[in-house]
Amino acid sequence: MKLPFALIALLFMATLCRADMVIVQQVDGAGQSGNMTIKFNGTNLRVDVSPQVSMITDTATGDVTELLHDQKSYMVISASAAKLMMDQARAGMQSGTATAINPEPPRPTGKTDKINGYNAAEYVFNNGSLKATYWISSEFPNAKAVSAALAQMQKGALAAMSKGIMPDVTNLPGVAIKSDFDMAGTKFTSQLVSASDQPVDPGDYKVPPGYAQMALPTAQ
Repeated sequence: MKLPFALIALLFMATLCRADMVIVQQVDGAGQSGNMTIKFNGTNLRVDVSPQVSMITDTATGDVTELLHDQKSYMVISASAAKLMMDQARAGMQSGTATAINPEPPRPTGKTDKINGYNAAEYVFNNGSLKATYWISSEFPNAKAVSAALAQMQKGALAAMSKGIMPDVTNLPGVAIKSDFDMAGTKFTSQLVSASDQPVDPGDYKVPPGYAQMALPTAQ
């Protein structure tokens, strides 16, 4: 089952969140190559997946607004619709495999390396449909703040939707400065570029003027 990058981004959002922070990730694979910027303020979350696509989420409710900048349009994905997408993804990822969804956190392999200039330890996760390798470091600037963000997000509605797909990374001793994912055959790598506390314009969480609403595509 090939997953659209918008759904991958929605899943990925469930592993990162805090108030008043901007995180930049370098993402390669799954039809994406470039920086992904994640902005947090209170329960508001915005992910600029690419210059063409942004996703705005109310993490308290799970409601998502997808902005399509080239078309100057947007789609509203209710929490119930987002949950249905997650459930379908979960069912598709489990089909054809005897391995049950594993709720356990990533486990250490004992391997260490220097990743992007930081000492890091390798952790792996495998539930049969999702294989992930995380390089965890406590040396990254603002590591404690980012770790606190993970714990906050794990309590939100969006995290509840992704339960059983993405692992719980809140108790790892640092932050993932590099992550490799193989999600139902869709492979991509994410590297942490920066994480800084800074104010975010509240207007970033609103639909821009002149954007027309589109209906959600009908499931096939």
